[in-house]
Amino acid sequence: MPLNFTLAMHKRRLLNLPEDRQAELRRQYPWLKAVAEDEKGRTDVKVMSVTVFDHWLSRDDTNRLLEDVPPEEQASRTAKHAKFCGLLVAGTPVLSFALRGRSHDRTIFRRFTSPQALSKYCTPDGGRTLRNHNSLRHHHFRVVLPELNCAYFESWDDTHQLYYTDSIVIRPLQEWAAQAGLYILEHG
Repeated sequence: MPLNFTLAMHKRRLLNLPEDRQAELRRQYPWLKAVAEDEKGRTDVKVMSVTVFDHWLSRDDTNRLLEDVPPEEQASRTAKHAKFCGLLVAGTPVLSFALRGRSHDRTIFRRFTSPQALSKYCTPDGGRTLRNHNSLRHHHFRVVLPELNCAYFESWDDTHQLYYTDSIVIRPLQEWAAQAGLYILEHG
């Protein structure tokens, strides 16, 4: 192999899965595009939030708890989400995905080339708050957890979303959230 090709392979952090596995995952996640593009009316997909807050925020709470957050408090919140991500990554396989095609109608599933690449990708806030200079500097991560048949999306407000179709996924996620000092809030 040419040296440039070998070096490029070492820098890659994601690899597309084989086509037969892609097809399996597309059948498993027919709702992923709708969720990723925030389409309304998906009654078959349930949502729960993983959050630092023990209740849904009122407008006053939102203003008080999300505006001008002291750096130490934000670092604490981000560290809790980072711990949850670490437990999640250690507890179940995690895959990346991308929507391709002109109308984003083809989902491509990818595996991480190393545990380090996965951990760096699943770093809340792209690692900026944790001062993780080795992070991938992504905006927000979005992954699927095939063994739990759910998707996990980072959000901006210290509350991340889990999308699922079968309530069996709730128990391990609740355990990981409790270990990280986070709360699970179910949507009505």
